[in-house]
Amino acid sequence: MSSLKPILWGFGIFFAICLLAIVSIGLLLNHSMQDVEGVDVTLTNKTNVQVGETFDLVITVTNERPEETLDLSDIDIYHDYLDGFTVADIQPKPKSTMGDPFGEFRTFTFASKIPPGASKDFTFTLQAQQAGIFRGDVDICEDLQFVTSMAQTVVTEAE
Repeated sequence: MSSLKPILWGFGIFFAICLLAIVSIGLLLNHSMQDVEGVDVTLTNKTNVQVGETFDLVITVTNERPEETLDLSDIDIYHDYLDGFTVADIQPKPKSTMGDPFGEFRTFTFASKIPPGASKDFTFTLQAQQAGIFRGDVDICEDLQFVTSMAQTVVTEAE
């Protein structure tokens, strides 16, 4: 019986550690799935363009927080939208860009601080590459939290 006691203690400690890990992961996922609070996002773009036409997608991010700076880390634009276009220019220039591991969106890292009550424009100059209806999410990220807007542009063949 005395050799069984350490084994039971070991299983008990292992079970407690696993339970703690599961609860911690759940809390982290719950926190990261919440929208960024105190942020307003406005997308301005042409809704109808022709193949070859260039236009601006302007993402205006407003920090509506009374006292807290918004630490905008990234803007994610989903490929459902970007697949119809070539990104010709971005202002301000992002610090880096990369695709996500699952190929769903492209991340533009800005690491931009927006003071309380201020707004900042992020302008993506796009050139239409193919005809179709292109619609996709645009995520404004602050660390692991984000707020989502939708971009849509209809591209027709050039006349």
